[in-house]
Amino acid sequence: MLAVLCTTAESDDEHAALTAEFLTFREKYMSAVSPGTDVGDYLSKFPDLAPHRRVAHDFRAALAALPDDRVDMTRTQAADLARCARCDVLPATYIIINRLSDHETEQIAQRLIKMQEKSALVDGMLAEMTRIGRMIGLISINASVEAARAGGESGRSFQVIAEEVRSLARQSSDVLGRMKHRISEDDGDVVKAGRHTTF
Repeated sequence: MLAVLCTTAESDDEHAALTAEFLTFREKYMSAVSPGTDVGDYLSKFPDLAPHRRVAHDFRAALAALPDDRVDMTRTQAADLARCARCDVLPATYIIINRLSDHETEQIAQRLIKMQEKSALVDGMLAEMTRIGRMIGLISINASVEAARAGGESGRSFQVIAEEVRSLARQSSDVLGRMKHRISEDDGDVVKAGRHTTF
């Protein structure tokens, strides 16, 4: 559209301003669509986008053929350039953007599934560790009872060991509780990140 406006400018000042704007756009577009960019390498992984990339590169070639310091074209040429930008390049660009957005959404969904699988595995391990901790607590209680029955010096020694085992069971229970809390917080953060990602 800038090319058309340049060819229909009513004054030299308007023509100069529009020409400068057009040349700035041309430079930015040519830089963005350059075949050697990292974006080009990334897009090459999507064969279905090849026709749409070709449209973008053909338009780049058309812009590259123009003079570097002026807009030197007829109204018909400018209208053809504007039509190509509006009817070919813009739809191709939207298709590329939508395809990449869909791909990124799929990648996020796959990462979330993997994280949920790992979380379920960790939950199972934590549940098993909790069960073992409870069993250790019960064993320590039984040991205390047996120590009281035994009496004497050996009973007192056995009681000290039972108390240490009970203390370890409590500590492991506390650690497991903190781990569960932290994992539930991390899971919540991952779910929120997945829901709030927009493209």
